[in-house]
Amino acid sequence: DERPEDTFVFQSHPEERETMATETVFEAKKVEEKYLAERTFQWLEGLTGDKLSGYGLGLGEVLRNGKVLKKVANIIEKSASGSSSRLSKGELTEERKGFQAILDVDYFLSCCRSLGLKDHQLFNASDVTTCGDLLRVCRTVRSLSLSCREKGIQTPIFETDKQQVEARRRSMSREATNTKVAALKTLDQLKDKLETKEEKGDKANMGGKAITALSVVAAGIIFFLRPKTYVVRKGDTLSSVSIPFHFP
Repeated sequence: DERPEDTFVFQSHPEERETMATETVFEAKKVEEKYLAERTFQWLEGLTGDKLSGYGLGLGEVLRNGKVLKKVANIIEKSASGSSSRLSKGELTEERKGFQAILDVDYFLSCCRSLGLKDHQLFNASDVTTCGDLLRVCRTVRSLSLSCREKGIQTPIFETDKQQVEARRRSMSREATNTKVAALKTLDQLKDKLETKEEKGDKANMGGKAITALSVVAAGIIFFLRPKTYVVRKGDTLSSVSIPFHFP
């Protein structure tokens, strides 16, 4: 008969279950990252006027040297739409010396803070300059766009209501997956504890049986080695006295 998928997962080996669960979470994260990267690309292009996605570069490559983020901060602070000065592919991929890239990224983060974003909503500069946590970068841009709208700053819409609903559904699905992973790990831990207790119990039972057996043997030895009382009758010889005996 067919078994539910969950039944198969629970019956698989613990290491296999953990691998499967990790892969599921990883795939869910990739889906969210792809969606947010697309929305971030469009939002940045709408704000700056630059056709960033037309250069054949990934979002991490576009943001890495800090120029785009610095331009975004300048536009928001001046409450103006796209600058007339377009960034070329060469400018986006330029390897900048010193800490200029980090300084530009920090400038963008300061702009975010001035608009009310909290530290937990912000990425680290290294997430951009080293192409680290791209998902975290996208979430910061989304939070920035919402904060701008709330404060009346004209910026492109990051996502429509329909897209928000779909994103929320995916997020709930991802959270459910994480919960399932945690449940699987908890189950494995409980099973390990039970198996450990059973092993200890078996060893204790084996030890108890061995002690009981030894006790019986020892009691038998003591029983047969205890002092004997001989009954000597008139006319018995020494040899005849050593054979018959009884215990009192």
